[in-house]
Amino acid sequence: MVNRITGLASGMDIDSMVKKLMDANRIPLTRLNQQKTVLTWQRDAYRAVNTKISDFRNVAFDMKLSSNFNSRTATSDTPDSITVSGTATATEGTYKIKVNQVAETAKLTSSTAVGAKALSGLDTKLGDLGLAADTTLTVGGEKGTATIVVKKTDTLDTLIKAINNKANTTGAKVSYDTTLDHFFFASSSTGSAAKVDLQSEDSSLISNVFKLTPGGAIAGSTVTGTQTFADGATTRVNKGLTTAQTLRIGYDGKTVDFTVDATTQIGNLIDQINNSDIGKKGVTAYLDANNKLAFTNPADQSVKPILITDQTSDAKDVVSDLGFAAPVAAARSTSGLASSGKDAIIEYNGVTGTYATNTFSINGLNFTAKKVMSTEANITVSQDTDAIYDKIKTFVDKYNEMIGSINSTLDEKQYRDYTPLTDEQRSSMKEDEIAAWEAKAKSGLIRNDQMVSSALNGFRLSLSSVVSGLPSGDIKQLSQIGITTGTYAEKGKLYIDPTALKKAIAEHPDEVSALFTATDGGNKTSNTGDGLATRLVEQADNLMTSLKTKAGTSSSVDSSYTMGKRIGEFDKRISAMSTLLDDMETKYYNQFSAMETYINQMNAQSAYLSQQFGTS
Repeated sequence: MVNRITGLASGMDIDSMVKKLMDANRIPLTRLNQQKTVLTWQRDAYRAVNTKISDFRNVAFDMKLSSNFNSRTATSDTPDSITVSGTATATEGTYKIKVNQVAETAKLTSSTAVGAKALSGLDTKLGDLGLAADTTLTVGGEKGTATIVVKKTDTLDTLIKAINNKANTTGAKVSYDTTLDHFFFASSSTGSAAKVDLQSEDSSLISNVFKLTPGGAIAGSTVTGTQTFADGATTRVNKGLTTAQTLRIGYDGKTVDFTVDATTQIGNLIDQINNSDIGKKGVTAYLDANNKLAFTNPADQSVKPILITDQTSDAKDVVSDLGFAAPVAAARSTSGLASSGKDAIIEYNGVTGTYATNTFSINGLNFTAKKVMSTEANITVSQDTDAIYDKIKTFVDKYNEMIGSINSTLDEKQYRDYTPLTDEQRSSMKEDEIAAWEAKAKSGLIRNDQMVSSALNGFRLSLSSVVSGLPSGDIKQLSQIGITTGTYAEKGKLYIDPTALKKAIAEHPDEVSALFTATDGGNKTSNTGDGLATRLVEQADNLMTSLKTKAGTSSSVDSSYTMGKRIGEFDKRISAMSTLLDDMETKYYNQFSAMETYINQMNAQSAYLSQQFGTS
């Protein structure tokens, strides 16, 4: 850094003098920065046009799809029993449907009050409700099974949370209402495959706590491993594994493979087993009261054994890690009960169908069954004139919005005297003054732009031209469906006659569709055979490509588009000129510093001479 002497010897304001010299020299740099700013504003103006074109193009693309002109409306004359909505594939006409049975969840409900209401509510201990001993509860649903350990000291709230925490595995949940003092078990889905299956080795859990009437004894077996997982569900099966092992579990002709690696926790493995096809067959894995892995088998182990093998050929044995090198098997007898869901059963035009839910589809119609019917409902399917009208209106509105906005930009007045503000000028102005100035400085930057103007003219011509290639006598122009252009001064704005348009849609839906969606088979020399939407999408794509080539997009690098390259050239010139001006400023200070040094030397000599003459 240059040491700058600032006029102590000469008494001159050197900083002020250098600043004035540099202000004059910086004028070309200021102009370069202003030219770059104008170019950046102009680029952004083109990008704003591109955004408006893109928004319209998306709407026009939708209008190319014939499915948008096939909207159907469907009504039921018994909506309190069954509702219906139509899709594009529905066939117009009248149909009959009857609901003979609605789909239901599987459910189990306490037959009498549980008794917790008179005690401590959710904080009531299970032993106080009649649980005779610590036991297990196996919950089965359409997703799988899960077994939880239940203790006399557990509270009602603890039991409910333990059951519901396994709902993702089983597909069954339970709730308890403190006012009604009843349990409510339910499956997560409807249909005949839905179920709630409860089994416990202690019948008092079913009868005394849940207040459900259990069925007869259910035979089975329990297979318990010898390995204790000290940290419970979070214990890793074998954290020393270096290679993932494949654990295979088979039951009743079904086998499922599970991957066990160094990160596998026993709780996650149990959930995977219970949520698999093995679990759906009734086999349940769980950690018993001693944190040992156990399986409950719905059949006697000697009749339908659970087979556990390690399928990986190496020195590791994941079966031993689980404690099943010498498993302990015991007969198991449980009490419990089960409930199954119901399918919806309907008759559609005399044909019977079953569905797992009350929402189903037939021939492009979406139904929702609400209750059983004693008589048939009449379903009427017709052309949805209003929906098609709304789509065309949206298209016209978006077109008018697009050309109105862009024409306004092309017609903006240009204020050549309003150049971009310098930092010094900004510092002396208020915010509203700056905003007003820049609004004029940015105005008219793409006024009468030939590329954009030509594209808009192309849009207008496409909308007013006949669609060739359509059958004789068919609709071929917008004016034939009640859509016309305004005055010349409105530059192509479209107007809709709602009555005429709806009449055309109702009476000639296919012809209205063809007017927008027709294609000429890819003719590159002419678009006269294309539908109106097809034409506009192609023209919008062409304009967007041209705009991107010229002005890029927000994600473009400057070197990839024309204006960006010019901005890059400005940056180089600005950088070079800034370096030159920095050198010039340093030169001025060096010159003034040299002057100050000479003056100091002269003053010193003068003082010395004066001293010599004074002493003589």
